[in-house]
Amino acid sequence: MERALIVGLGFIATNLAKHLVNRGLEVHVTYRSVHGSKALMAKDLLEIGVKMHRLDPGDYNSVVNTISTVKPSYVFNTVGLLSGSWNELWHAHVEVPRNIARAILSVNKSIRLIHISASAAVGKIGNVISEEPEHCSYAYVNPRSDYERSKCDGERTIKELGKEGLDYVIVRPTFVYGYYNDHNEFLSLYRVVRRGLIPLLRGHVNAIYVGYLVQLLEKVAVSEDFRDKFLYATECVMYNLGDIPLLMANYLGISGIKLPIPTGLAGLFLPSGARSLLKYINTQYDCSNTQRILGNMEPALDRGVKEIVDWIRRVYG
Repeated sequence: MERALIVGLGFIATNLAKHLVNRGLEVHVTYRSVHGSKALMAKDLLEIGVKMHRLDPGDYNSVVNTISTVKPSYVFNTVGLLSGSWNELWHAHVEVPRNIARAILSVNKSIRLIHISASAAVGKIGNVISEEPEHCSYAYVNPRSDYERSKCDGERTIKELGKEGLDYVIVRPTFVYGYYNDHNEFLSLYRVVRRGLIPLLRGHVNAIYVGYLVQLLEKVAVSEDFRDKFLYATECVMYNLGDIPLLMANYLGISGIKLPIPTGLAGLFLPSGARSLLKYINTQYDCSNTQRILGNMEPALDRGVKEIVDWIRRVYG
């Protein structure tokens, strides 16, 4: 039986672990601490036989020991932060993937690293964005915020270690939605809608349902077509932001007061960490690689928002 090691316990990691178990893999997930909603995630994973390992991915020797013990065929790095100080972002987005990559090179170069980055890694480089001709080259990319720069620097680190024999794939998801997502932007919106106010945010975004994302992650892990490559992961359709609170209200049975919100005021309804992403409203990402891997994807926003509501209800009541 093949083994997969997922570094980091969270929204994407939990969905990925469940998917890989269903595909017949032995799955191991690392965590630094288990509290709040992560306790429920861990409970769900333990119930299906996922093996849990306490790990500080910032400790290189501990990463080496974990990889040596598990002996995975694939390592998926899901560690990431949306906000924080430069040092915190650098640690999560550069030091952690570097530790994982160096540990793989030390233990077994045949292990493939699937590094989950973000569509924002290149910064705002137009209203239609596709993979740049030269990976994270400043001739093409324009990361400006600390979040963007740290994400791009993390990708560069992995690319450099590829020259030493690292087998990797870098995946840049757009806005990810679905079950186990209680990230602050969704939780804040949920709480506003529960009070009877439905903020109709203007603009459109590219996004990807987490069920599609985990299928893509599995497929690039086993395929040679994307070895040492990077790609965007996104559905082809762009979603109206205003549909998200409307769907939440519908599932909650709330009619509420509908309040159109101009893009410039959208930050009032978002936590500080998510406000920097407002610049990406109406930015479209090339879906051709995602479509090549998964085929045609049916829009899943209705299903995904319902799953978010169900999860938040389960965690917070």
